[in-house]
Amino acid sequence: MIGDDKHYEVKFKNGLNFITGPISTGKSTILELIDYCLGKKRHKNYEEVRLKCKYVALDLYLNNQRFLIERPLFSFDLPVKIYNWNEESNSFEDDFDFFIVTMPKEENSLARFLQDKLEIPEMKLSGQTFSFRDLFKYSYVSQTNIDSENILDEKNYVKAFKRKPTLEIILNSLNQLLNELKNDKKEQSQLINELLDRKEAIVKFLRDVELFSTKSQNEDRKAALIIKRTEHLSELIEVKNNGKLKNDNTKSLEFQLFKLRDRIESLSEEENEIRKYITKLNLLLNQYSNEIIKLDYLILSNGKLQSIEFSSCPSCSSEIDKKAHNNCDLCGNILTEYNEEEEKAIKLERKRLNMRLNSLKDFIEEQNELLYDKSKLKEKRKREIYEIEDKINTIQKQYISPFIEKIELLNRSIGELDKKIENLELSTNVQEELTTLSDNIQKNENKLNDIRVQISDIENDSTDFSNIVNRLSKRFSNILKNFEFPKLNNAYISEKNYLPYVRGTKYDEIGSLGAVTLVNIAYFLSILELSLELKKSYHPKLLLLDTVGKNLGTREVEDGDDEFRDTKIFKSVFKYLVEFSEKYKDQMQLFVINNDYTEDVKESDIVIQFDGDGTRGYKYGLIDDVIS
Repeated sequence: MIGDDKHYEVKFKNGLNFITGPISTGKSTILELIDYCLGKKRHKNYEEVRLKCKYVALDLYLNNQRFLIERPLFSFDLPVKIYNWNEESNSFEDDFDFFIVTMPKEENSLARFLQDKLEIPEMKLSGQTFSFRDLFKYSYVSQTNIDSENILDEKNYVKAFKRKPTLEIILNSLNQLLNELKNDKKEQSQLINELLDRKEAIVKFLRDVELFSTKSQNEDRKAALIIKRTEHLSELIEVKNNGKLKNDNTKSLEFQLFKLRDRIESLSEEENEIRKYITKLNLLLNQYSNEIIKLDYLILSNGKLQSIEFSSCPSCSSEIDKKAHNNCDLCGNILTEYNEEEEKAIKLERKRLNMRLNSLKDFIEEQNELLYDKSKLKEKRKREIYEIEDKINTIQKQYISPFIEKIELLNRSIGELDKKIENLELSTNVQEELTTLSDNIQKNENKLNDIRVQISDIENDSTDFSNIVNRLSKRFSNILKNFEFPKLNNAYISEKNYLPYVRGTKYDEIGSLGAVTLVNIAYFLSILELSLELKKSYHPKLLLLDTVGKNLGTREVEDGDDEFRDTKIFKSVFKYLVEFSEKYKDQMQLFVINNDYTEDVKESDIVIQFDGDGTRGYKYGLIDDVIS
């Protein structure tokens, strides 16, 4: 946790990570902020965290690749930063990528990043995009959920429809995914066939009109035709001027025609200039947006401005000698923290940039409207040309001239040349469409091939999920047996709803919250254990359990009226957690929080211990300087 005065660090290890201490010392905060760094939308409003910290950072491995996820605290919609580890420098790189947390299905989302790095295939469940957040529900049991009778929101239909297929994915049954992939394969094949039909139609058209040539060949032919058309047009003007009866009206119309064509050419140039200008404005718009994001982070940091190291002068590119620590490389001045007035200046700068951004958006809109007006005016001038040409042709019918046949021949030749030029332009456009279509076909064929590979992998590695559920039930029952669950019988995981049953009764109908706590712990442990023994599983191999002793007896407390408030059960739970962690310590991480613990928990497994007052040699709490 990154603060202004100091950082608050907790280091974890493979196997068991036990966190203990009195209430209100920040134990649950640790697990909740791990969840927050992995994409949870919000965290609780911890006042001591707000006072001391600006960001939370999670250093983790994803498929043996190391990353640092840094996320602002109390600013839930801001993107996260992700840094890559550099093996050569043995540190995280200075550069980072932004990822959003608000929409997991987007390509640049944190959830998609985690899913890609864990090599979890992209898939849809009941028409909805599968997300890493669906998966992580099986890895984190919070303090409020440890004794919940609705542990996976299965009673909320809107949230529950992905629950069962998610468990199948975790345990690599993928029956639902297989059906989805087969449906995707069918749709993808249909799409490719449609694209191939379109491509065949375009190729046939090009062959029929004898325009099957390269773009450069088309451009050369077009240039030659334009030259020839210009020659014919000059000859036609000369014939008309020398061979027709004097007609002032015709001369006036021809002058209008010349001006209109010149105006259309000017309008085309103006359109191109406006388009280029809009492109530059959009680049500037993106720069303003990026600067605003940077200022947002700078305002959040509210502390030291990080110095910039220059290896060369930004003006002349000459090499710059490194200055003393905490001195600017360019001017040599001592770097200082910005004061309240400077902070106001930064906020004012952000406001000014935001005003510029909005003004720029309005100006871009005005330019788009101007472009539209130019286009409309250009079309209007073209219509005027057609009308004037029609008038000239009508007037020319009255000419009595030996050159009339020559004029008709030249007009016909110019028309034929115009048609050829138009066909060449059409050919170029069609060929560009053909290229785009071919690229699209190739991209979709690659996607179809990926789907076929996924289907093949699933079918080759598929198992009968009823057998998986049966194995899961045995582990679930065995864990409860090791917990010394009272009057244990008929404990299993249902093949119909994948939920736990004990004494033949669904877990939410047992009637004792102590029993529910044991059942929930056993349920998530059995899923993790089975995933570790399967040949392939998409479980993150991580389990966070908060307050495992909730509603159970401790070493000192027993309740004769509640068979689950028994010291023996409490000790058995911790004994099993320690043995489980020892068995699988190289394959997973188990995080356990509880105020109290037993002698089975080794000192080496206690990653952090708080005492609430700092008098017993331990930290006061997670924020250990909240009081002075």
